[in-house]
Amino acid sequence: MTTPFGGGNIVGRAAAVTAGAGSRTVLITGVGKGLGRALALELAKKGHSVVGCSRSQDRLTSLHSELSSVDSPLSDSAVSSSDKHFFMTVHVCHRDHLKGLR
Repeated sequence: MTTPFGGGNIVGRAAAVTAGAGSRTVLITGVGKGLGRALALELAKKGHSVVGCSRSQDRLTSLHSELSSVDSPLSDSAVSSSDKHFFMTVHVCHRDHLKGLR
């Protein structure tokens, strides 16, 4: 799978983020299931903050609960794991639905 920004393998890019020193903020679309969910969990374990969107609020709630129990070696003890992440439900079926996001 290639990305529209310069090509490359998305899994390889995620591996590059996890190999970097320090904590980063990572945007993942489709974070509710599959590869997006797996990446969110892995990156959170490595101490990164995850910003993500999904079509299912139930899946986001489940992921948020799961992330609150993740221990990270890089996490700040003053900030809980669940507070480091931001998720929102987004379901765009047609271009007209984007008008509210402008």
